[in-house]
Amino acid sequence: MSVPSGAAPAPASGDLPPAERIVPGLTPALRRRARAAFRCLSALSPALAARFAAYLFLTPLARPVSAMERHFLAGARCRRVRSASGRVEIYEWDGPGPTVMVLHGWISHAARLQLVIEALRDAGLRVVACDAPAHGRSAGRQADLQRFRDALSAVHASCGPIDGLLAHSFGAMAALGWLVESGEATTVRAAAFVGMPRDVGYLFDSFVIAMGLRADVTRRLRALFLRRYGREPEQYSALLLAPQVRVPVLLVHGGADELVPLEHARQILSRLLEARLLDARPPEAQLPEARLYVAEGLAHSAPLRDPATVALLARFLAQHLRSSAAQTTPVH
Repeated sequence: MSVPSGAAPAPASGDLPPAERIVPGLTPALRRRARAAFRCLSALSPALAARFAAYLFLTPLARPVSAMERHFLAGARCRRVRSASGRVEIYEWDGPGPTVMVLHGWISHAARLQLVIEALRDAGLRVVACDAPAHGRSAGRQADLQRFRDALSAVHASCGPIDGLLAHSFGAMAALGWLVESGEATTVRAAAFVGMPRDVGYLFDSFVIAMGLRADVTRRLRALFLRRYGREPEQYSALLLAPQVRVPVLLVHGGADELVPLEHARQILSRLLEARLLDARPPEAQLPEARLYVAEGLAHSAPLRDPATVALLARFLAQHLRSSAAQTTPVH
């Protein structure tokens, strides 16, 4: 019996089980309880188990905002705006330079990017951020790429043109998709993506393995995903979008990332560079740089708290945004 691409096959006699993967927010104790629940539910009804798995896959665990994080957010101008997916909490920090939009990842919120935001402000940049739907202070119980993109669109509409992007993990995938889909309408002139997964298919597989889902439940879960979104998880892919990016890109990835393999960043960089090598336009019109910085020894979120890496991110965006602004400023 064939198993759809990306599904976790049932181990045959003598086969090794799939290697364990870490899912954000899923502690060993929670994983044991979830697997026990799915064993019982799958025995009763594989279809019901698949529906419950689909619900969990789209439902981030709540991460509360600490007292220190609330203190940091109190220094921003805060307001709620309506997006296509519900009300979104927006934060603004003024600065004399161009505007950078910062977006967090899964089971996170804007305040957890405090060091990045402070570094960007120290570089003279204006910073805007938001809590994605079902995260932080924003409304909602569930989230996906489209909801994250809706939040980006709401921030862009409310806070004026966005000149730069800095996004982490799942938020990086959403920001990349929003950047490409915006096309000529976008004002973004540079982007930095940290810990970005290759595609949703990898996240789907990680969830399936972590939950210990049976092959028949996995097939039903995949069918539910296809019915809801019209595409397979693997088709929501940074590899497919990367060649369409027309701004300078810095990829940052922890060398000891426990959630997203470093190889994902290398594959994305390869697609970015391939598009630049194939660019046949005149030199002055060709695609700008793309590069990868590996933060050696750092785990998935650690680059956002590492002073050297944070400084690199701020410097990359500040230099590219100021240089591009100078090139487009008329001389009187």
